[in-house]
Amino acid sequence: MPKLEIKRKSELSRKEVSDRLIALGRALASGSEVELGSGGDSISVVVGDRVQWELEIEVDGDETEIEIEISWRDDRSEESTADAEPESETPPVKTAPPAKTTARRGRPRKSTAK
Repeated sequence: MPKLEIKRKSELSRKEVSDRLIALGRALASGSEVELGSGGDSISVVVGDRVQWELEIEVDGDETEIEIEISWRDDRSEESTADAEPESETPPVKTAPPAKTTARRGRPRKSTAK
C-alpha cells in the first residue's frame, strides 16, 4: 500500500482540543475503526487490538509541548498467526503513578524588605 500522510495544524481552544481527544478515546474504546477529520477532510482507519503508545512532554522556556503518538501494525492474516507460537503474556507490573509535575513559568516576586 502506498504511503499516506495527512498533517494539519490549527489553533484551537482547550475545550475544542478536549472534545477531539474525548471523541478519539470513545472511538477507540467502542470499536476498531476510528474516523479522524480536520478542515473538512476525514479518513477512517482500523486500529489494531494492541497499539504502541508514546508520550513526550517538553518544556522549553515559556513553551510546553505534549506529543501523543499511537501506532500499530495491521493484523496479520489468521493463517500466519495460526502457525506462529503463542506469545507468553506477562501480567502487567503495577507501579506507583508518577508524581504530578506542574510546568509553570516563574514570576519575579516583589520584595517587601526595606
